[in-house]
This record gives sequence, structure tokens and C-alpha cells, in this order.
Amino acid sequence: SSLTGGSFEIDMSTITTEDLSGEYATKLVNHLKSDDFFGVAQHPTAKFAITKVIPQGSGLYKIEGNLTIKGTTKPIRFNATSKENAGKQHFNAQIKVDRSDFNVRYGSGSFFENLGDKTIYDEFDLSISLVTE
Repeated sequence: SSLTGGSFEIDMSTITTEDLSGEYATKLVNHLKSDDFFGVAQHPTAKFAITKVIPQGSGLYKIEGNLTIKGTTKPIRFNATSKENAGKQHFNAQIKVDRSDFNVRYGSGSFFENLGDKTIYDEFDLSISLVTE
């Protein structure tokens, strides 16, 4: 089987940190869930809808679609790999997302000048692993 379309949701309440622990981890996660960042109470899910799949051969695909975060939808494209295991297709992708495109502005050098070392990177990495049914 091959990937032809579809969509999925991301449960934003599952945001975690892997490089901090204890009180600092809790504070960071709560801040990321707040309206400063992803506004999880108002926007509990992010969504991705595939609009185009371009096979590149050897289990490689170029995927295009619409990503919705915090009520803002933007087109994105990325590469994905696919492997078959036990009759199911397993797709994996690493995506760089610019949070400033989705109105996640806190500490962003794209919107605020003179932040110095308080600037927070606009890009974040999204790792996706999907299994077809």
C-alpha cells in the first residue's frame, strides 16, 4: 500500500520536556501550554491534513499539506520515509516548524527587538511516526 492522503491530530496536552526534570520541567511545560506559547486550553489539538503525496522511490515521499496550530493554518512540505512491517506501512518524518508562522510569538526575535539572550528560537522540531491501519 502507499500513502495517498489523510489527516491526523496532535494532542497538545501531551507536550513534555526531555532535557529538564523536576520543578524546572513542570514550569517549562506549563509555560509552553499557556497562552504565551500554544494556548492548549483554547487549542487542545493541532492538525495536519495531507494535500499531496509525491513518491520519490525506495520508500521516500515528499508530503505537502496544511498544518493548523493555535487556530492558524499554513501549508508545509517535508520528506517522509516508509517501511513495511507486519503488513502495515510505517511512516516517519522530521519536520522543522517556524512557530512565528502560527502566532506563537513569545520571546520571538521575529516580532520583538532587543531581546538579547532572552530570544527563544522560532523553529522547533516535530517528529512524526504514523502507522497505516
